[in-house]
Amino acid sequence: MRRSIRLAVCDDEAPVLSYLTDQIRKEFGKYDLCAEADIFISPVELEKVLREKSYDVYFLDIDMPKMNGLELARILREQREEIPLVFVSAREEYVFQSFEVHPFSFVRKSRFKQDMEKAVCDLSRRFCQENQAFCSIRDEAGRCYELPLADTLYLEARDKYVNVFVQRGQDFYVRNTLSNIEKMLEPEQFVRIHKSFVVNLRAVYAIKYEKVILDNGKELPLGRGRSEEVKRRFCRL
Repeated sequence: MRRSIRLAVCDDEAPVLSYLTDQIRKEFGKYDLCAEADIFISPVELEKVLREKSYDVYFLDIDMPKMNGLELARILREQREEIPLVFVSAREEYVFQSFEVHPFSFVRKSRFKQDMEKAVCDLSRRFCQENQAFCSIRDEAGRCYELPLADTLYLEARDKYVNVFVQRGQDFYVRNTLSNIEKMLEPEQFVRIHKSFVVNLRAVYAIKYEKVILDNGKELPLGRGRSEEVKRRFCRL
């Protein structure tokens, strides 16, 4: 199964935005990555969705009205320090100014094909490395299970067991309490959203009212009183 990655693409010129998004999808496809892109005609529009949605990488123009790409990048850096930012701009004089927000790459529109190929190649290598990470969890008897961090969607407590649901491969269960398992997980990536559910924040597409929506469309309950913490953690990832 091809891995899906979530993109936000922002440019204030509609024809450029459409072309840019198509080319980015094609480049990721070369590395067997399915790029699911949301497009935004203005940084203000993109900023409005940041509390409820998260993306794996942001492609931003710089020279835009009301709020430019650098201003939006500063907001993104405050929320999620490690998220990859890629500037796509015809204003090459901004390349040094962009260093203050530590972009992953700078794609010059005058050398779009070459620069974009290099940027997507480097991003794909990064995503593949993340996909190889594991976390060890144990059952009550001390048996160890390797949890693939990129493929684990969520964990659900059922009676005396914790069911582990994964994107690829076989779901499995571990005899232990969810509270015990939660302590073994990566604290920056997994969060308790309900008394019976822990979710992988990297698998979350959106948070709406009393539910968490995963990339695959699965909806999980969001417990009363947990909403603000879950949203805060989601935005920081």
